[in-house]
Amino acid sequence: MTDIATFTNEQLIAVCRADVAEMSKFLKEGEFSNPSRAAMYFRITEIALAALMGEFSFARNQVRREHAEWSQATFGNVGPVGPLKHLSKEALEAAAEPGDLSEWADMQFLMWDAQRRAGITDEQITQAMIEKLAVNKQREWPEPKDGEPRLHIKEQLRKKVDRCDVCTEGARGGCGTCIFNGNFE
Repeated sequence: MTDIATFTNEQLIAVCRADVAEMSKFLKEGEFSNPSRAAMYFRITEIALAALMGEFSFARNQVRREHAEWSQATFGNVGPVGPLKHLSKEALEAAAEPGDLSEWADMQFLMWDAQRRAGITDEQITQAMIEKLAVNKQREWPEPKDGEPRLHIKEQLRKKVDRCDVCTEGARGGCGTCIFNGNFE
Protein backbone atom coordinates (compact mmCIF):
# COMPACT_ATOMS: atom_id res chain seq x y z
CA MET A 1 0.00 0.00 0.00
CA THR A 2 1.20 3.52 -0.76
CA ASP A 3 2.30 5.62 2.21
CA ILE A 4 -0.14 8.51 2.18
CA ALA A 5 2.30 10.65 4.16
CA THR A 6 4.38 10.88 0.96
CA PHE A 7 1.52 12.39 -1.09
CA THR A 8 1.62 16.07 -2.01
CA ASN A 9 -1.30 18.26 -1.01
CA GLU A 10 -2.58 18.28 -4.58
CA GLN A 11 -2.39 14.48 -4.80
CA LEU A 12 -4.31 14.07 -1.55
CA ILE A 13 -7.04 16.45 -2.67
CA ALA A 14 -7.33 14.81 -6.11
CA VAL A 15 -7.47 11.31 -4.67
CA CYS A 16 -10.05 12.37 -2.07
CA ARG A 17 -12.28 13.94 -4.72
CA ALA A 18 -11.98 10.99 -7.10
CA ASP A 19 -12.53 8.31 -4.50
CA VAL A 20 -15.28 9.69 -2.29
CA ALA A 21 -17.97 8.29 -4.60
CA GLU A 22 -16.27 4.90 -4.83
CA MET A 23 -15.76 4.81 -1.07
CA SER A 24 -19.46 5.54 -0.54
CA LYS A 25 -20.32 2.70 -2.91
CA PHE A 26 -18.07 0.29 -0.99
CA LEU A 27 -19.67 1.30 2.27
CA LYS A 28 -23.25 1.06 0.97
CA GLU A 29 -22.78 -2.31 -0.72
CA GLY A 30 -20.54 -3.74 1.97
CA GLU A 31 -18.20 -5.07 -0.70
CA PHE A 32 -14.48 -4.86 -0.31
CA SER A 33 -13.10 -6.87 -3.23
CA ASN A 34 -9.73 -5.19 -2.77
CA PRO A 35 -9.11 -4.85 0.99
CA SER A 36 -5.84 -2.90 0.67
CA ARG A 37 -7.49 -0.35 -1.64
CA ALA A 38 -10.47 -0.13 0.73
CA ALA A 39 -8.08 0.45 3.64
CA MET A 40 -6.42 3.24 1.66
CA TYR A 41 -9.83 4.81 0.98
CA PHE A 42 -10.59 4.74 4.67
CA ARG A 43 -7.24 6.37 5.48
CA ILE A 44 -7.76 9.06 2.85
CA THR A 45 -11.20 9.76 4.24
CA GLU A 46 -9.77 9.98 7.76
CA ILE A 47 -7.19 12.50 6.57
CA ALA A 48 -9.77 14.50 4.63
CA LEU A 49 -12.08 14.62 7.65
CA ALA A 50 -9.22 15.56 9.94
CA ALA A 51 -8.24 18.34 7.54
CA LEU A 52 -11.80 19.63 7.46
CA MET A 53 -11.88 19.56 11.25
CA GLY A 54 -8.53 21.35 11.48
CA GLU A 55 -6.76 18.32 12.99
CA PHE A 56 -4.51 17.62 10.02
CA SER A 57 -2.13 20.19 8.64
CA PHE A 58 -1.33 19.91 4.96
CA ALA A 59 1.59 22.29 5.55
CA ARG A 60 2.96 20.05 8.32
CA ASN A 61 2.53 16.97 6.11
CA GLN A 62 4.40 18.75 3.31
CA VAL A 63 7.28 19.68 5.65
CA ARG A 64 7.39 16.08 6.90
CA ARG A 65 7.57 14.75 3.34
CA GLU A 66 10.27 17.26 2.34
CA HIS A 67 12.30 16.45 5.45
CA ALA A 68 12.07 12.71 4.72
CA GLU A 69 13.30 13.26 1.16
CA TRP A 70 16.17 15.49 2.31
CA SER A 71 17.17 13.15 5.15
CA GLN A 72 17.15 10.10 2.91
CA ALA A 73 19.26 11.88 0.28
CA THR A 74 21.65 13.28 2.90
CA PHE A 75 22.07 10.33 5.28
CA GLY A 76 21.05 7.35 3.15
CA ASN A 77 19.76 4.01 4.35
CA VAL A 78 20.68 4.12 8.01
CA GLY A 79 18.55 2.90 10.90
CA PRO A 80 16.75 4.86 13.63
CA VAL A 81 19.49 4.74 16.30
CA GLY A 82 21.50 7.72 15.03
CA PRO A 83 18.51 10.10 14.95
CA LEU A 84 17.44 8.88 18.40
CA LYS A 85 20.88 9.54 19.89
CA HIS A 86 20.90 12.97 18.24
CA LEU A 87 17.44 13.57 19.74
CA SER A 88 18.84 13.36 23.28
CA LYS A 89 21.29 16.17 22.45
CA GLU A 90 18.52 18.34 21.00
CA ALA A 91 16.29 17.67 24.03
CA LEU A 92 18.99 19.01 26.34
CA GLU A 93 19.34 22.11 24.13
CA ALA A 94 15.55 22.63 24.21
CA ALA A 95 15.60 22.24 28.00
CA ALA A 96 18.23 24.98 28.19
CA GLU A 97 16.19 27.27 25.91
CA PRO A 98 12.51 26.15 26.03
CA GLY A 99 11.40 29.14 23.98
CA ASP A 100 13.72 28.38 21.04
CA LEU A 101 11.34 26.92 18.46
CA SER A 102 14.23 25.81 16.24
CA GLU A 103 15.18 23.28 18.94
CA TRP A 104 11.61 22.00 19.01
CA ALA A 105 11.71 21.72 15.21
CA ASP A 106 14.96 19.73 15.43
CA MET A 107 13.37 17.33 17.92
CA GLN A 108 10.31 16.83 15.70
CA PHE A 109 12.47 16.20 12.62
CA LEU A 110 14.52 13.62 14.52
CA MET A 111 11.40 11.88 15.86
CA TRP A 112 9.91 11.70 12.36
CA ASP A 113 13.21 10.49 10.93
CA ALA A 114 13.71 7.76 13.53
CA GLN A 115 10.08 6.65 13.19
CA ARG A 116 10.33 6.46 9.39
CA ARG A 117 13.66 4.64 9.49
CA ALA A 118 12.23 2.13 12.01
CA GLY A 119 9.23 1.50 9.75
CA ILE A 120 6.75 2.59 12.42
CA THR A 121 3.46 4.11 11.26
CA ASP A 122 1.59 7.00 12.86
CA GLU A 123 -1.20 4.56 13.67
CA GLN A 124 1.23 2.30 15.57
CA ILE A 125 2.57 5.28 17.52
CA THR A 126 -0.97 6.42 18.35
CA GLN A 127 -1.91 2.95 19.61
CA ALA A 128 1.27 2.76 21.70
CA MET A 129 0.48 6.21 23.14
CA ILE A 130 -3.04 5.12 24.10
CA GLU A 131 -1.66 2.04 25.85
CA LYS A 132 1.16 3.94 27.57
CA LEU A 133 -1.19 6.66 28.81
CA ALA A 134 -3.36 4.00 30.43
CA VAL A 135 -0.26 2.57 32.17
CA ASN A 136 0.93 6.02 33.30
CA LYS A 137 -2.50 6.85 34.73
CA GLN A 138 -2.23 3.78 36.96
CA ARG A 139 1.22 4.70 38.29
CA GLU A 140 2.06 6.74 41.34
CA TRP A 141 3.98 9.96 40.68
CA PRO A 142 5.95 12.28 42.98
CA GLU A 143 4.96 15.88 43.55
CA PRO A 144 5.67 18.13 40.55
CA LYS A 145 8.92 20.09 40.71
CA ASP A 146 9.61 22.59 37.95
CA GLY A 147 12.78 21.93 36.01
CA GLU A 148 13.22 18.39 37.32
CA PRO A 149 12.24 15.12 35.66
CA ARG A 150 9.45 13.33 37.50
CA LEU A 151 9.86 9.56 37.31
CA HIS A 152 7.08 7.28 38.44
CA ILE A 153 7.47 5.76 41.88
CA LYS A 154 8.52 2.14 41.60
CA GLU A 155 7.52 -0.36 44.22
CA GLN A 156 10.49 -0.96 46.50
CA LEU A 157 11.43 -4.63 46.54
CA ARG A 158 13.18 -5.75 49.71
CA LYS A 159 15.63 -8.58 49.55
CA LYS A 160 15.64 -11.37 52.08
CA VAL A 161 19.01 -12.10 53.67
CA ASP A 162 20.24 -14.16 56.59
CA ARG A 163 23.09 -11.87 57.58
CA CYS A 164 23.63 -8.11 57.54
CA ASP A 165 25.87 -6.68 54.81
CA VAL A 166 27.37 -4.20 57.30
CA CYS A 167 27.71 -6.01 60.61
CA THR A 168 28.25 -9.66 61.39
CA GLU A 169 24.96 -10.04 63.26
CA GLY A 170 22.06 -12.14 62.04
CA ALA A 171 18.79 -10.77 60.80
CA ARG A 172 17.78 -7.64 62.71
CA GLY A 173 21.31 -7.38 64.04
CA GLY A 174 22.64 -4.75 66.35
CA CYS A 175 24.25 -2.25 63.94
CA GLY A 176 21.03 -0.50 62.97
CA THR A 177 22.26 0.11 59.42
CA CYS A 178 20.72 -3.08 58.11
CA ILE A 179 17.29 -2.14 59.46
CA PHE A 180 17.43 1.43 58.09
CA ASN A 181 18.77 0.39 54.68
CA GLY A 182 16.06 -2.20 54.25
CA ASN A 183 18.36 -5.20 54.08
CA PHE A 184 15.81 -7.21 56.03
CA GLU A 185 12.14 -7.74 55.60
